[in-house]
Amino acid sequence: MVDKTVIKPRKSKKIDPLIIDCGLLSDIEWTGTVSATALIKAGETSQKIIEYTIGHLNEFYVPVNNRARTRCIDGRHDPELDETNLGSQVPGGAPGAALAYRLGVDEDDLTRGTFLSDAETMVGNYIRLGFAPGGHRDENSHGQLAVGCGAIDGMDKILATMTQKGLVDDHKRVVKLLLGPKFKRDDYLRVMGAAVVVNDRAQDYFHGREEIIDILEKRDKKSVATLKGEHKECIVVVNLINGTTLSSNRLADAFDGIQAFGYDLWRSIQMADKLLPRPDQVWDRERFVMARVMSTVATLMALTDGSQRLVLRTAAA
Repeated sequence: MVDKTVIKPRKSKKIDPLIIDCGLLSDIEWTGTVSATALIKAGETSQKIIEYTIGHLNEFYVPVNNRARTRCIDGRHDPELDETNLGSQVPGGAPGAALAYRLGVDEDDLTRGTFLSDAETMVGNYIRLGFAPGGHRDENSHGQLAVGCGAIDGMDKILATMTQKGLVDDHKRVVKLLLGPKFKRDDYLRVMGAAVVVNDRAQDYFHGREEIIDILEKRDKKSVATLKGEHKECIVVVNLINGTTLSSNRLADAFDGIQAFGYDLWRSIQMADKLLPRPDQVWDRERFVMARVMSTVATLMALTDGSQRLVLRTAAA
């Protein structure tokens, strides 16, 4: 007798990405002014709200649209942001990758070149590889030399912070935490050495860096956002889940204005694969990612006092 019972395959239960609360960014005071501690003291948020937000972060991650402009890690409000059409978040947007390439990969003489030239090349690379470049100003930057993006305006401070004697150990600790088994001491030291050389000529290298946003806007007017409000980031989320990004406006709206710095580390790994695709470029790819993570951590050290909560979003085991 034929058994006509139909056995339906079990539907695998969707497993949410793992949210790892790594505690405060640091137990020592960093050089920046953005402070979660100050916001709590002012009554603008609380530890309870911050912890509740961390527990619900997955609800605010959405698929990336590669045709949508690349965003900075900045958590401030973007009034023109299409929450259904989001690009990935990386420090300084597309131009920010230029410094990482200079420090980690570029074989040109480190005593030559400018950030503006490097950034123009990187924006071209984004376009050539099918990614939408992006950057931002803020509402206070019109008519000013500064563009209103801390990752661009403060690049000289970021490089100085990365190489500052009293902060190097803390910098290395956070970089190792973010990269895990992919951290290589030799790559770290090589990038740090390049940072020392470029920092020594920072005035020349970063001269005119603010022009990159104008150049970016001329290439694609919709690629530049204007952010509003003050920095109120209480959380730093480093996202390792491919193809996803933080819905930053929606997060702030849901939690009484609390903001998060969001860094899609997966995008830096993807960009390394696209920029340096040959099999013999494996070391260059690793150094690009190392330099991108190192500059990201240095950006946070220059912008914040280290009192934000650091969260990793990664695949569940």
